Amino acid sequence: MLKLCSGIQSFVKGAAHVFAGNISTVFRKTPAKKNSSVIIHFTGKIADDLYMLGTPYMPIYLLDAERPAIFDAGLAFLGNLYVEAIKGVLGDRQPAYCCLTHSHFDHCGAVSVLKSHFPELKVVASEKAKKIFGRPNAIKLMRSLTRSAKNAVNSLGMVLERYDDFEPFDVDMVVKEGDRLQLSDSLTFRVLETPGHTWDSISYYAPQRKLLIASEAVGIPDRPGTIVPSFLVDYQIYLNSMIKLDKLDLETLCIGHRFAYTADDARTYIPQAIDHCRNFFNQVKGFILDEDGNVEKVMKRIKKIEYDDIKGPKQPEEPYLINLEAKINAIKKHLENLA
Repeated sequence: MLKLCSGIQSFVKGAAHVFAGNISTVFRKTPAKKNSSVIIHFTGKIADDLYMLGTPYMPIYLLDAERPAIFDAGLAFLGNLYVEAIKGVLGDRQPAYCCLTHSHFDHCGAVSVLKSHFPELKVVASEKAKKIFGRPNAIKLMRSLTRSAKNAVNSLGMVLERYDDFEPFDVDMVVKEGDRLQLSDSLTFRVLETPGHTWDSISYYAPQRKLLIASEAVGIPDRPGTIVPSFLVDYQIYLNSMIKLDKLDLETLCIGHRFAYTADDARTYIPQAIDHCRNFFNQVKGFILDEDGNVEKVMKRIKKIEYDDIKGPKQPEEPYLINLEAKINAIKKHLENLA
């Protein structure tokens, strides 16, 4: 079963700052200063030839190399926004690869739109993700979730010039742990399998640039000082994936929603995400013991802490509860395995 993603929460929270009437974004024209520590929350140049495009809440990343690569493909109905942003960087050149991190609808949604504009584009994904993209029930769910995201946009009074629905697509290149994707003679990405958020999650690491594209394998920043863990399928495997990524030498870290990090901020983010994950685990473990394993009661207690008292735009309650239940069940299963 596909779990709902956490990205729609970031989208709804941030959309009012991203859209004004018709769709528009703030674009950073200059990169962060070399060796400076920066948390980037604008679209535009992050460093050298690396860009965050679209919206910070539903971004794609573009690395302009001899063979340019896009990382993830956002939401279907933002496809034309991504296309215009890519053309703004590459001009008449075409991106060579679209490297997907996992199979959630807000990370692969615009692939078909991108392929229609860039016919030479090769889609890269894991074997597990490829299988999901071919399942009729998964396609149906992704279309349903895309429409729900559109409704969230409409409910905030925003206007998009065009609404593309999710359309299925083929994966051109299947990759696994240790595979390499060469963008130029001096730039190669290594594929790292990082399951836990989903079973099909992968990350991409370029050692020459100390650049990691990790998406939701390392959680999502939420309220100031808070990193929300996102282990929708398995707690321990998710934690192990973060510990694995924490061993990498980092200068730039690109995550699934809202921010990119450089220098010290990139190097300290994953240890913080690991701490937040363990703290959440311990909190939920205590509640599970208090409530004699009653998941519904545990959900109510967590929801009171991290959802009910939050003011302003936030994730719709239904997907929030679905994701919360998945995480609590993952912890409960982990505890049962330890018993």
